[in-house]
Amino acid sequence: MYQKSKPKRKLLWLLLLLLSLLLVAAGGFLLWRHFHEDAFDPKDFHTKSTEVQPETPGTEPLPTAETASVPDTAPVPTEEGSTEPEETEPPLPDNPIDFDGLQEINSDVYAWIYIPMGDEKLDIDHPILRARSGDDDNYYLHHNIYRKYQFSGCIYTQHLNHKDFQDRVTVVYGHNMLNGTMFTNLVYFLKNDFFQEHDVFYIYTPGHILTYRIAAAIQFDDRHLLNCFDFDDDEVYQNWIDNYILHPKSYNRAYREDITVTTEDKLVILSTCLEHGKYRLLVQGVLIDDQPTK
Repeated sequence: MYQKSKPKRKLLWLLLLLLSLLLVAAGGFLLWRHFHEDAFDPKDFHTKSTEVQPETPGTEPLPTAETASVPDTAPVPTEEGSTEPEETEPPLPDNPIDFDGLQEINSDVYAWIYIPMGDEKLDIDHPILRARSGDDDNYYLHHNIYRKYQFSGCIYTQHLNHKDFQDRVTVVYGHNMLNGTMFTNLVYFLKNDFFQEHDVFYIYTPGHILTYRIAAAIQFDDRHLLNCFDFDDDEVYQNWIDNYILHPKSYNRAYREDITVTTEDKLVILSTCLEHGKYRLLVQGVLIDDQPTK
């Protein structure tokens, strides 16, 4: 009787071993899917050589012998027969983002964010999407640009914000991923030395290059900002500026003492999670330039 039960036990152990291997394989696949990024290369849609820097008063280059001899305007005859220069508008720069190509992939793409980090491997360079009508407002929390499930999702905004970035405060969301994608590298802005050396990010829309100066990076709680703060109220907005930008009430923070922010300014807040969602990291940029493009 003992001899007969022994093969049964071997068979049971074999089945348990096979089940364990299947579970390990399934877990490995889920882990791979959790971190794997679909083949989307920002370089295919972003031409960085056409970056436009915001103009700063007093920084115009002095004329050289070559440039001084070239007229900026063409002479036109006047009624008296003399000529006067005709003022011409400078040509608009090309938009560095191929929005036509992006629209072919997904019509929910409406903007692009680029944050130069001093190292191309660390740059944050992604399209911005907003869920279409009928989808959950947080659809792109776990869907990629191809509208397939992917844990890392996309950079996105919600319907509480317009698509033209003309709201007083626009909140842009992105995951903090272990593989370094999406908004993971925003954590560098909590390091004061890095923060002071990197002070701008860009948002592109069809026809515009928007430049933002990074005013503050703070650790905040997990409240939904646009639901909890009525930024259309001058007093509420001023309190936010005073307490979370100019003099942030956060023990984990970095900010600029030389910046001026008023209720007339437009703000973009980049939001990602910290400590497994217990807190939020908010990197806040003030609009300083709006450059029209072709």
